Order: sequence, then structure tokens, then C-alpha cells
Amino acid sequence: MTEAGSKTILIVEDDPDAVETLKLVLEEEGYRVVSAPDAEKGLAAVREERPDLILLDIMMPSGTEGFHFVWNLRQDPDAQYRDIPILVLTAIHQTTPLRLYPEQSDTSYGPYEYLPVQGFLDKPVAFDKLLGQVKSLLGQ
Repeated sequence: MTEAGSKTILIVEDDPDAVETLKLVLEEEGYRVVSAPDAEKGLAAVREERPDLILLDIMMPSGTEGFHFVWNLRQDPDAQYRDIPILVLTAIHQTTPLRLYPEQSDTSYGPYEYLPVQGFLDKPVAFDKLLGQVKSLLGQ
């Protein structure tokens, strides 16, 4: 549950250094932050913590675990879990030719049309962009 007036953000990320860095930045802004090191623990944390927003890595210990996390969550029969906004933080664009969103010149589709998430940010993440996206997705 959230503390008075604060929002809870779940970070699903296997790199402990990345988790700690994100936690510092987000907690400084007053967010309550919880984390999970993989998709399975992330899905369990969704039910336990009921986050207002999920920050998700795609490439975790078993490869493209983040994709499976998204698809499993979006198929949950309970809308309170299924509809939690997800912001993907990924380095996949640096390691593969796969593109999770169109190039800047291609505006033929939006993030939710390719993978049912609300946004993408490339790693390393600029903290001002991260906070801007977080605030926007939380309606702040």
C-alpha cells in the first residue's frame, strides 16, 4: 500500500546497481520504491505491492523475460493489475537490431501498438527524462 499521498513504483530489473540508482532518484522525488530481480518475482510483487507504475527491463536472466512479464500482466483477469502503466527501460537497442518503437522519423505507430506498455526509455536513462515520463504516467 502507498504511504499518505505517495505513489509506489515497482522496478523489475536484474542489475542491482541499476535498481539502487533508480531507487535513489525516485525516492528523492518522494516515491515509494520496491523492486524485483526477475519477471516471476515481479509478477508476485505486483499483487503484493499494488504499484502505481512499473519500470521494466526487457533483457533479464532468461533473455527476453520482460516481454513475457508484459504479456502475462496484460492478460491478468483483474483490471487493477492488468492496467498498471509500464515504462520500459532497456538497452536492447544497443545490443540487437530489434526496435521496440519506431525511429524518430517514423510516426506510424505508438508504444502501445507494438508492446502493450505506455513508454520506452533507452539505457542509460537520463534522469530528467525518466522523471518526466514517471510524472506524466502518474498524472502528476
